[in-house]
Formats: sequence, C-alpha cells, structure tokens
Amino acid sequence: MSFIIAVHVKEGIVLASDSRTTYTQTVKKGDLTTVKFGTHTTDTTDKTFLCPNQIGISTCGNASIAGTPITGYIEAFIRENMTETTDVCQVPKMLIDYFQTMPTVPDTNFIVAGYHVEDHVKTQRVYHLNVLRKQIATVDTTSQGAKWDGETQTLSKIMQKTYMRDKSGREISLGDTKVPWGLFTLQDAIDFAQYAVDITIKTMHYSNVVETVGGPIDILVIKPDKAFWIQHKELHA
Repeated sequence: MSFIIAVHVKEGIVLASDSRTTYTQTVKKGDLTTVKFGTHTTDTTDKTFLCPNQIGISTCGNASIAGTPITGYIEAFIRENMTETTDVCQVPKMLIDYFQTMPTVPDTNFIVAGYHVEDHVKTQRVYHLNVLRKQIATVDTTSQGAKWDGETQTLSKIMQKTYMRDKSGREISLGDTKVPWGLFTLQDAIDFAQYAVDITIKTMHYSNVVETVGGPIDILVIKPDKAFWIQHKELHA
C-alpha cells in the first residue's frame, strides 16, 4: 500500500508521501493458490508528482500494471497530457480516461491538488479519485484541513475518539486528538504532513504487520503562484 496526505491551508497546499512499494506474488499449483506478501520491496518509488501549472498528484493503491511499476505510467500521463494551461479541475477525469486504456485498469487512488483560475481569482482545489471505479470526490477546502489515504489506520486511530475499561468493566472515554486545523500556518501544514507519514512508518515498523509504508518522505508545497519541493529523493550512483 502507501500513505499519502494533502493538508490544505489558506497559504497553500502540502502533499506528502512515503516511498515504499511492496509487491505480492500469487502462485497457483493445481487446485492450491498461495499469495506471498512482501516478496519484493523497494524504497525508491515516487508517489507524489509535480506537474505543469503548479498541480500536484499523489498516488496509492495498486502500484503496478502488467508487472511494471505505475510510476512510469504516471510520468507518461503528465508528459503527454498536461501543459502550463491545464486546469486542475480537468485532471481527475483525465487520469481516469488515461488508465482506462491500460491492459488492466489498476485499483489505484489519487489525490490531485492545485489552483483553479476564474476571473483572475485563484481558488484551491483538492480531489480524491479511484481510476478503477471511476469515482471522483471533491475535498472541501472552504476551511483548513487534511485528506489522507492508503494505510490510514495508524493516523485514524490517533485522531478518532478512544475508550478504555476500568476494573469494573465501565467504559471510560479518553477523548480524541483535536487538531486546530483552522490555526495552521503553511509551516504547520508541512510539519503535520511529515509527522503523519513518519508516524505511520514508525508504528508499522514496531507492529506485527507487513511494513507497506516506509523509505524517504517526499513533501511538495503548492502555492497560488508557485510549487516547490520541501524534500524529494533524487537519483544517485
């Protein structure tokens, strides 16, 4: 799987993701089918992409098509379909249409973020979509907040209300984590995005699970007039 997050505040939008891809192998022998989890793992996968016109794309879910990493397909989509005049509102449908042409349509989710321009006014747009089910949802950006996807259990448990039982069996509320989204600055958004990915990585590392989230954390910032990387892994020898 993966972990991706978009944090949107008045100053801009932050996209962040991990870099791990874990592959499974299905082996059929007679009537017996065996699924082997984690047969190959890489920590070098790009899951967040900077596109023309200050548009960002993050992805999670199925990470290969016909045995080839999905990264190359996403880069080809950007190269062949997106220009400096592409409107962020067009990109979700463009992604769905593009992946319908693949040999197998992957069960892959995307977060698309950027600024829509109308009458010289730039407005934040964040979308969440699945290319297999052809579903597009618009994230409400009228107030500050966040949208995350992939291995969401760790962060969701932190954010949700939790309970415990005392010695008599009585249920006691421990409350929930109340994040003051409305008070976030852009730096707060960057810090929270990094925290969200990092705590997912570390919690999975110390849990009895297949570690499907890991590796370097990539962080992209999108402002109305520019987009730039806060941190991004690079190719090296």
